[in-house]
Amino acid sequence: MKRRDFVKGIVLASGIVGITPFIPAGKFLVTTFSFKYVRQKIANVNDIPPNNRLLFTYPKTGDIEQDSDPFRKFLLIRLPNGEFKAYSAVCLHLWCIIDYKPDKVDIECPCHGSTYNAQTGVAFKGPASKQFNKTLPEVKLEIDDNGDIYANGVIGVIGYGREGA
Repeated sequence: MKRRDFVKGIVLASGIVGITPFIPAGKFLVTTFSFKYVRQKIANVNDIPPNNRLLFTYPKTGDIEQDSDPFRKFLLIRLPNGEFKAYSAVCLHLWCIIDYKPDKVDIECPCHGSTYNAQTGVAFKGPASKQFNKTLPEVKLEIDDNGDIYANGVIGVIGYGREGA
């Protein structure tokens, strides 16, 4: 066997061995995001003062293990102007849990410094801002006459983002 053929064989084998652990990941990712989103009360407008946030679970199942899944965590933000926004709490870069920073009126990831605009959910700083989908999935909100705030679906894919925003 020639030295060149031997090296090609090693490179090919290492490539196959290197990718093999990730082949099942496609199925994992699809099933992870396939929650059934239903209309769910999350708060009342009086529960959240302006320029604050509430971390909530959606969809809530009542099962402690399922409800602790980070892919079910969302931020309900009341902006300084009183407007409500809700986004996935999962950073688009490497899936760390993000948080609202009232002093900056931004959403930040503590892991790698990605920063999102709280009004739009678009990453403008850090590694998430350089990705193709750089906009956080957004929760569709409804507010009734009593001031109760309901989540009623998600636009986008948790951990991946939403297009066109």
